[in-house]
Amino acid sequence: MANNSLSPRAGIRNTVPRTGSHTAPAAATARSPVFGMLYVLGIFMIMDGHVGSFDYLDLHGLLRYQNYHVALFMFVSGYFLNLSRGYGAFFRRKFMRLIVPLYAWNAAYGLLCWYLNRRHGFSLGGDLSAYNLLIAPLTDGHRFIYNMAGWFLVPLFFVQAASFVILKPFAEKADARGQTAALLFFAAACALGASALSCAPENHGEPGAALAALRTLYFLPPFAFGFLYRRLLEKYDTLPAVYALPLLLLAVTILTTAFPGINHIPSWLNTVNAPAAAIYALSLLAILFWLRVARVLAPLWQKNAALQYISAHTFDLMMHHFAGFMIAKALFLPLSPDSSAATRVKSDIWYYPFPAGNENFAWTYLAISLVIALLTGFTFRKIYAKISEKLSWN
Repeated sequence: MANNSLSPRAGIRNTVPRTGSHTAPAAATARSPVFGMLYVLGIFMIMDGHVGSFDYLDLHGLLRYQNYHVALFMFVSGYFLNLSRGYGAFFRRKFMRLIVPLYAWNAAYGLLCWYLNRRHGFSLGGDLSAYNLLIAPLTDGHRFIYNMAGWFLVPLFFVQAASFVILKPFAEKADARGQTAALLFFAAACALGASALSCAPENHGEPGAALAALRTLYFLPPFAFGFLYRRLLEKYDTLPAVYALPLLLLAVTILTTAFPGINHIPSWLNTVNAPAAAIYALSLLAILFWLRVARVLAPLWQKNAALQYISAHTFDLMMHHFAGFMIAKALFLPLSPDSSAATRVKSDIWYYPFPAGNENFAWTYLAISLVIALLTGFTFRKIYAKISEKLSWN
């Protein structure tokens, strides 16, 4: 446990990689061993949570992914919130890194969805309509199925934008005034998040345009907690992992015993069956637990180029892992004993055929999708670079 004193900010440099190569703020995490490892753990949970109910890291249901895995990315984004840029530069950068890639890939997957549905008997996703191309990415982000994990980018953009506007006046205040501002921001964020949970779509009709606003308010507390952690709490987080990890698990155990049904769905704000305070407490405790795990594993990240590449390209994995799963399904169809597998794969995104029906092969979906998603992002950047080079030459 000699690495317990490793600062999460250790190794951060100021180099900024190319637009669209990863989910913000991976520019910083890609050079921070602790947060780089935390990103690897977080994206694994996202992907693993989408393969049935295998959840290799949920500690037998104690740390259910849905309660915190997306919030974990918000926490990191809040931790690395850069208040030094001007308003124009900040909003241009965030728009180009989040919203433009979201719409580009929504159009690409919309065309793929249309082609498979029309020519190959699939019935997944919505029509190739103006609404699904232009409006749906802002309201729900699930219309073309294969890129539905990209729904996260819109609330991320709005959370970052709102937080920047609120906190920018305190950019130069690293003293008690800045810490007080961080505390007040976190308290206000928790109040707004609680109000969003009280208006959960499952309790107030079908989700619509308001869902984007509710998602934004819901994710404000973990983002604000990341900002608060860096400004104030991090210097106190020094208890050795051998003590901190069991204490955090004990707190989670007590909380989940008191509220055993907590397992809400952040994309739709569904299954909100516990008080907001309990929901956020569980989420933040889980984030602190995995932050400590990442601190322990940080030396492994420093020595492993593959882990570093993954942490720098979580955008690719977030956006393309369902497409990777579909390719894995096509590979496994001939090996599945289910006679209806071919039909089910074309109509149910959550159906996974396994070789010989053995669900122990679930990990292979993760491995195949990891390669496909990273290769997709890599190929796109190469093509984009070539086109840009040609245009600039002409």
